Amino acid sequence: MSGFMILAGYGILLCLIYLFLRNKGAVHPDSVSNMIFAGGQARSRTLIFSVFSAWMWTTSIFGSAETYTLYGIWGPLGYVIGACISFAVFVPVLCSIRKRMPKAVTYLDFLRQRYGSKTKFFFYMFAFLVSAYVLIEQAVGIAIVMEIFFGSSFKWVAFFSVMLAAVFICAGGMKGLLTNETIAFFVILGGFFFFVLFFLRTGQIQTRDMIMGDGSGWLTKAVLVPAFRYFVMAIVIGFGQLVFDPAYYIKGKMAKNTRQLKRAYLFSGIFLWGSICLISSVYLGWASANRGDEVTGLFSGGTALVFAVVITFIGISTVAHFLMGMLGIFTTDYYGTMLRPNATEKEKLVFGRVMTIAVGVFCALVAISLEDISLLTIDVFCAIFFAAPCGPLVLGLLSKKKFGNLPIPATSLGIIGGIIVWILAPADGQWDQFAGMAASLGIPILVMFLGGYGFEKRQA
Repeated sequence: MSGFMILAGYGILLCLIYLFLRNKGAVHPDSVSNMIFAGGQARSRTLIFSVFSAWMWTTSIFGSAETYTLYGIWGPLGYVIGACISFAVFVPVLCSIRKRMPKAVTYLDFLRQRYGSKTKFFFYMFAFLVSAYVLIEQAVGIAIVMEIFFGSSFKWVAFFSVMLAAVFICAGGMKGLLTNETIAFFVILGGFFFFVLFFLRTGQIQTRDMIMGDGSGWLTKAVLVPAFRYFVMAIVIGFGQLVFDPAYYIKGKMAKNTRQLKRAYLFSGIFLWGSICLISSVYLGWASANRGDEVTGLFSGGTALVFAVVITFIGISTVAHFLMGMLGIFTTDYYGTMLRPNATEKEKLVFGRVMTIAVGVFCALVAISLEDISLLTIDVFCAIFFAAPCGPLVLGLLSKKKFGNLPIPATSLGIIGGIIVWILAPADGQWDQFAGMAASLGIPILVMFLGGYGFEKRQA
């Protein structure tokens, strides 16, 4: 019962946020500028709060800690440093698109100009699938906690976690999201410092043991090689999650200038997120491995309640962020360019809301079927799928070659090739996942280079 009370409390908070904004006249449900871009520019601190809350996932807690049991201290280091590198690479991509196309909303606009409408339409799939996979992952994380701590129904918690966010985003738009993320920022930081003080006071933190473990066993080739493979995978996973997420582009467009965007994104996405995630993953992973128990087994009583609240804020704020991205592309792009070029703003927003709710329902239904599935497993498997479209997008930014619609077959071959390699490669030490990701990333790049050269020859 306590699990549903926490969800109900969060739902009440979202209602209060919406009512507060509506009474202030801050929510204009028929205005695209207001609903998608919060009416204009955002302050640096607002972007910092927003990016941090969106980038902090339930996987940042559970998945990162799980890597400790696989690779010792190298697991959390690989997870966090890999994700930080991917964020550091993503920010220049975001700034480059903003500089080249000031009026562009997301990377989809860049793809249309660089490759054409067919390629842009093809990449809608990745905007949807990245969002769907993250939504599902967060819902699963919240549901696992509520089920273990309070015996709440996994399926109902997973379903309502997504639907709360979907209804809230459709009602409050970007202003509602930014307000919620600001509150989530302080709840997450407050929860983090609460647990640091609690574990220090109870003497449960043993710094040397967490770092050194049992000694030289963590410096062997059997550990270092798989850990390095995972580190490389973490970079690709993180970059794919970021670069195909429409919401980061929408929020970036709200920055006053490129300098503000860089500072806010890098500070929140690397320094703040990296510091908290590394400390929590090392401790939780060490404590979990030391006790031979799951991460959730480390909490009981009042600490379990606080942890559940923090995880709920982490999960639902991330879900809301990605649903905002869906509302954005369906409203500002898809309906007007693909279906009705002369649609009014109200019609675009109605379509965007309907599609956002539909995405929410779909993801919620998938999430309830993933009981007992590791969040790290979900995260790593998706690297194979989302590595493929990264190559064509980055090559489009770096190269001046004419590729036509080549990204479509290149990306398709990458996904197919990556899955085949994953199936055929040996599973020992995650070789199958690493090899599948490498093939998925490498095949499209090779096809683009060879095909681009042939395309230019034909044009000449």
